[in-house]
Amino acid sequence: MKKWIPSLAAGAVLTMSASICAAAVPSSALVAGGIEYGASADYVRQVYGTPTEVETKHHTLWNGEVTEYEYGDSFELKFVDGYARHIEISRHNGIKTAAGIEVGSTLDAVKAAYGEPDKIRGDKYIYYCDEDKSIGLVFEIENNRVDEIEMGYLD
Repeated sequence: MKKWIPSLAAGAVLTMSASICAAAVPSSALVAGGIEYGASADYVRQVYGTPTEVETKHHTLWNGEVTEYEYGDSFELKFVDGYARHIEISRHNGIKTAAGIEVGSTLDAVKAAYGEPDKIRGDKYIYYCDEDKSIGLVFEIENNRVDEIEMGYLD
């Protein structure tokens, strides 16, 4: 009986540390520039006005049409059935996440806001949504600074 107590204690510590290290973000964190994941295209137009460019094309991932709104050359939104499914910020333009992270923020600021990433793939720090692992936040890091932000569906 005494032999399994240390194993049980070690297992409990490992389980607790694994749950503490999990960095999944709540769906409420999926906001960029005041636009939530799932916001309507109409709402985006109310907030940002007419896009610089609108393009509709077939996308096999979503089995249908995807409409892309571009605002300038650094803020892009993709809509499926009229709802925002992906947002990309590719330059410092004042657009921030709900936690205040923007292009140019430090990697330390990202980790302070969101914790350690769920996954690192090359220069991309990935944070999955805790309710749905197919969506989340991706921060592309160059020289310890955010170079690009993606929010929404992770393809």
